[in-house]
Amino acid sequence: MKSKMKGNIEDKYKKATNILWKIWWFFVFLFIIPSVITFLSFVIINFIAVRIEIFAGPDIYVIVGLTVIVFIFSVLFFYRFFDRYRDKPIFFNQENNLAARIHILYLITIFSLIVTPIFVFITPEEYQFELLPLISFCLLYNIVYFYISLKPIDYFNASERSFKRALKLSLSLKQPHNFLIIINYFIQIIYLSLIFQTRISWLFALITNLLFYIITLGTTSKIRKVISNSFKEDNRFLNELSLYKEKFVSSILSLNFVLLIQIPFVIIGVNSFQGISYSIMDIFNASIYAILVFFLYLKFRIYLIINHKKFILSVS
Repeated sequence: MKSKMKGNIEDKYKKATNILWKIWWFFVFLFIIPSVITFLSFVIINFIAVRIEIFAGPDIYVIVGLTVIVFIFSVLFFYRFFDRYRDKPIFFNQENNLAARIHILYLITIFSLIVTPIFVFITPEEYQFELLPLISFCLLYNIVYFYISLKPIDYFNASERSFKRALKLSLSLKQPHNFLIIINYFIQIIYLSLIFQTRISWLFALITNLLFYIITLGTTSKIRKVISNSFKEDNRFLNELSLYKEKFVSSILSLNFVLLIQIPFVIIGVNSFQGISYSIMDIFNASIYAILVFFLYLKFRIYLIINHKKFILSVS
């Protein structure tokens, strides 16, 4: 009896110690280190702004906005180091690569756009930093490449029971599920760059990304469950993995073209609401632009459908 009680006490001590260590590493990687980096960035940005008179100031609100971006970047970056101390880590297992790819791509994009309303909340009502959504996205999206490199899905090695990337980087980048992530970066930058003067570019980008986040999760839900079950049961799922990639590529491609089609209508709609009038010819030109972009989208979809198997075989 005494040995059992002693063993139970030791187990409790171990659990308590593990919890305390997790709490410690949580604060270190997700609060202390990001806070130090944020403070240093605030000092550096303020120093540079004073020296070269950026923002006709320096403007404290702009400097705070930029440091908020740095803080979020630091938290997202150092989360990976905290992840190893979790009971169910996100980046140190091979079972969730497919879901992680969707979450990483969309959630980091969404976080980058949420920075703007946070910034607006802490600034006076009459003040808006129109370029903040663009700067935030340009910086934070780079975390996507870092995390997705840890969760490859180029092919599945059945003998090792793990997902792998193509042996050559050039071959990996040619895969639609990889290079569209890079294309997505530039399309979103074009979108935010062209409509930033509306002052609510972040809102339309946020709504569109949230919508396609839900769509991508929904359209891939069944196939991800099939692959997850096959993974646990040591079954092969080459065809299922190929189907997942098709659905993932289709969603990202659709997202990009929806953003492109939106551009003139967002500008016209927001400016019209603010009292700027547009002629019928302007609306007609915007409609022609949308039709041309839509046909270009169909062309890309057909090309990817026809050549998808070639991309898969090239990796195999």
